[in-house]
Amino acid sequence: MPSSSVPRSRRVRPRGVGLPLLLAAVALTAAGCSLAGRASTTPTTHVLGEPRGTPLAVGQPAPAGTGQLGAVSCAGAQRCWAVGVAGPNAAPAGGATVIVATKNGGTTWQAQHVAGGSSPQLSGISCPTLTQCMAVGTTGASVPGSGIIELTSDGGATWAPGIAPPSALAVTSVSCSSRSDCSAIVSQGTVSWSAHSTDFGQSWQQEGNLPPSFVAGNDLTCVASTCLVPGYIPTGDGHGVGTIALSTDGGQTWAQASTPAGIGLLQSVACSSPASCLAAGTTSTTVSDVVPAKGELLASTDGGRTWTAAATSPAAVDDIYGIACPSTQQCAIVGTKWSGTPAIATGAIAQSVNGGQTFESSSRAYVPITLAALSCPTTTRCVAVGGDTVARITLLKPAHRAGAP
Repeated sequence: MPSSSVPRSRRVRPRGVGLPLLLAAVALTAAGCSLAGRASTTPTTHVLGEPRGTPLAVGQPAPAGTGQLGAVSCAGAQRCWAVGVAGPNAAPAGGATVIVATKNGGTTWQAQHVAGGSSPQLSGISCPTLTQCMAVGTTGASVPGSGIIELTSDGGATWAPGIAPPSALAVTSVSCSSRSDCSAIVSQGTVSWSAHSTDFGQSWQQEGNLPPSFVAGNDLTCVASTCLVPGYIPTGDGHGVGTIALSTDGGQTWAQASTPAGIGLLQSVACSSPASCLAAGTTSTTVSDVVPAKGELLASTDGGRTWTAAATSPAAVDDIYGIACPSTQQCAIVGTKWSGTPAIATGAIAQSVNGGQTFESSSRAYVPITLAALSCPTTTRCVAVGGDTVARITLLKPAHRAGAP
């Protein structure tokens, strides 16, 4: 089952490193935009079947008042929702836009209103149907009970609070295969655990704790009864080593997967089948600051139990924040491309048509800022978001790769 053709897993940034550091990266990007004015003109590799002069990725500003978007979920080829937090340049508190939606595959976007007059900090979203979505996050209070659930059953015309798992400091990520099957990762400060809801966020059953010392990212990927959470184990002095938490019983119990020693922070996981998965992140091990680095890519052929370094690192994207594989051959990654001295970040996108063995940069127009999340509901189109930018991506077919018969 392709991980991104079913809106169960939505890509969001790791808690404690992803969102705060990503916002810092976005700030650096914004500085670069004021100097450059336009998206990066880094040369791209043209691929057979790609129309010359027509970018594969086309970005645009999100609706006015949008803060920092960090998660996206598509319930079909046309309907997608993205969530985030109020940014420094967004509207004043209570008026910032933290949910946006598209009804035409990312061509146009509209702001959606959250009831209650506040601006929650949303870190995850999952939309199991064309009208139903669950967004999760925190009020920002950092006290027990500050975790929140926001629900819509009318396509976002109205968003109303659900019942958050008890004593949650934050609900960091969510994955719904249907209205009656939603899993979430809950932070309780020094420990994170999974919760399950059979009534679309009206009640939750606490399940297993994630591995000790594991700092969970804001990405939960579930394929059947297997669930994966990328993150890291702290190693002291503001550093950590990347790893993945694994559950093979739908969240009842968790263990640490076998990953290579000394890898950088892991941000996102995608599975193109129950056995074949990719994990992506950065070679940086710094969790306390944004350090320009290269992309990290791992592969698993046993459903996430064991991981090995990919044969080649995707040079087209540094600091990978999102990965999605809508088919066994097609994968896309988004994140940052660093350039110049001092380093300035722009958005970057790359695609693979051989199951993630190699990635090639995708030509782009107006992607001036780091892309933080990706959803690929079909094998022809993806949607990516980051900061106050949204982008639609045209996917290449495997036969279109340069040198293919």
